[in-house]
Amino acid sequence: MNAVKGTNRLILDDMRWYLMLFSLITLMLTVVYLAVGFIFDVAFTTQLFGPMYGGICAFAVAGIVTLYPVAIGLGSTRIQFLKSFYLISAWMVVGTITILNVIYLIMHLLHEAGWLGVTFYQLGKLYSSDYHFLSYLWIDLMMGFLVLGLSIFSTVCWIRLGMRNFLILFFGLSLVLTLALVLSDLSVLVKWFMSINMLTFSTIVGALGWVFILCTYPMMRNAPLAMKGRKD
Repeated sequence: MNAVKGTNRLILDDMRWYLMLFSLITLMLTVVYLAVGFIFDVAFTTQLFGPMYGGICAFAVAGIVTLYPVAIGLGSTRIQFLKSFYLISAWMVVGTITILNVIYLIMHLLHEAGWLGVTFYQLGKLYSSDYHFLSYLWIDLMMGFLVLGLSIFSTVCWIRLGMRNFLILFFGLSLVLTLALVLSDLSVLVKWFMSINMLTFSTIVGALGWVFILCTYPMMRNAPLAMKGRKD
C-alpha cells in the first residue's frame, strides 16, 4: 500500500466510524420519538439534525488534530493529506445529510398516513411549508458544508495560532460582531432575509463553507506536526 492509498484508508476508516456512531445516535433518538408518539398518542415537534451536524463537526476537528500528524508520520505529504481530507470530509457531509433526510422522509410519510403525530424542525421549511425532499436535502447539505468549513477553519486557526492567540482572536471577533448587531439597524437585514430565495441563500452559505475550507490550505501546507503550547 503506497502513501496515497494509506492516507485515504486512514481518513476513510475514521470517517466511517464517525458516520456510523452519529447515525446510530440519530436512529436511537428517532426510535425514542417514535415510541413516545405511538405509546402516548401525542403530537409534538422536535429535531434530529443536532447529532448529524455534531458528527460533521467532530470528524472535522478530530481529523485535523489526530489524523494529520499520524498521516505525515506514516509517509504522507501535507498536500496529499489535505486533498484527501477535504474530499473525504465532503463525503462525510453527503453521507450524514442523506441519512438524515431519508429518516425525515420516512417520518413525513408516517405523518401523512396519520400514523405518527411527531413532526420535525427542518431548515427546508423556511423555503416551503410543503414537503419537498430534494429542496430540503439541498438546504441541509449546504448547511452541512458551512458547519464543516467553520469547524475545519476554527481548528486550523487554533493549531496555527496557539490557544492564547486563538482565544484573543475569537473573543475579539465575537465582540466586534456583537457590537455590529447591537448598533446596526437589523430591520433591513431581516427584510432582506425574508425576501431572498432560501435555495439561493443556502447555496451561498454552502459556497462560503468551501471558502473557509480552502482558506486552510495555505495555512496547513507547511504547518508543523506539533500544535503550539497553550501559552503560545
